[in-house]
Amino acid sequence: MTTVEPMKLDTAGQDDIFDLAKGYYSTRAMLAAWRLGLLARAAAGETLDVGALGRQWGVPAQQVRPLLDYLVIRGFFEKESADGYRLTERGMAARPFFGYLSTMVGAYEPVFVRIEELITGTLVYGRDISRSHEEMVRGLTALEDRMMGTVTEAVRDSGGRVVLDLGCGSARMLSHICALDPAVRVVGVDRDAGSCAVARETARRGGLSDRMTILQGDAGDLASLPADAVRDVDTVTVMFLLHEILRQRGREGTVRLLRDIAELVGDGGRLVMVEVSGTTEPTYRENLLFVPEYELLHEYTNQRLAARSEWEAMVAEAGMQVVDVRPVNMCQAFCLVAARAPAAGHGV
Repeated sequence: MTTVEPMKLDTAGQDDIFDLAKGYYSTRAMLAAWRLGLLARAAAGETLDVGALGRQWGVPAQQVRPLLDYLVIRGFFEKESADGYRLTERGMAARPFFGYLSTMVGAYEPVFVRIEELITGTLVYGRDISRSHEEMVRGLTALEDRMMGTVTEAVRDSGGRVVLDLGCGSARMLSHICALDPAVRVVGVDRDAGSCAVARETARRGGLSDRMTILQGDAGDLASLPADAVRDVDTVTVMFLLHEILRQRGREGTVRLLRDIAELVGDGGRLVMVEVSGTTEPTYRENLLFVPEYELLHEYTNQRLAARSEWEAMVAEAGMQVVDVRPVNMCQAFCLVAARAPAAGHGV
């Protein structure tokens, strides 16, 4: 009888590839659970019943079960009963960060499934393919609480009375700014019609329609905005928009926008900007989770991350000076507060 020697596998190399595959499958499964609303429901304390979910979607329970069974194996869910699933302690710990599934993965899915064609120039980002704006807004809305306190405190400390938010999205941030003081008025600008509709609904639901103005337009071109809507603005907030301006309009165009902001808010006014630092130098390591992945997706989607030192240099070139920098509890993020630089011999 012939003895067959067991095959020796290069387990190190194989394990590396399998780990990559596990990460991909886990991410896809979590993204599906997020998009289906399952993560939000489970995070609220609900036990997910596959039978009830199947009836809700008109499919057999067995069509729902494999997704949750897989997430049990990966440690995010646990079985409470034969058909009931709930988040584990690990899953609950991930709850504040579920929005990253949209902002880091779902929104860029249309790009990365065709990244080979972007690399070879067969497709051009912005012309042939784009990220999902709707998914990006959804993810940022879920993550806003992680930066909302920092920004609203910076606005409060600046004493702003009329606040302009460039790229306002859902306007949840503006509604929180309104809560600072009943005398505060806000203006939001977004180029996306859907986002503007959501923002106006945010204002309506919050009883803020008389204090919140939403404009559909180019947040990177202040001159194009109605003069009467922005005439009394003394504070400008801009979150995760300037790095898009930097790639699309260059350093000169970015400095021009910053200079226009300085002119708009005038002496005593403030710019409150939230950006991401594109450096890995220890001096600027505010929060360096996910750095290589974050920088990769920006390189192929018409955006350019800059080091915090470069943002500070552009602010100075625009005739402003940094008066405060605050940490933001998001990947690589910081909040920079700037004011128009005083004339020689005068303080801010």
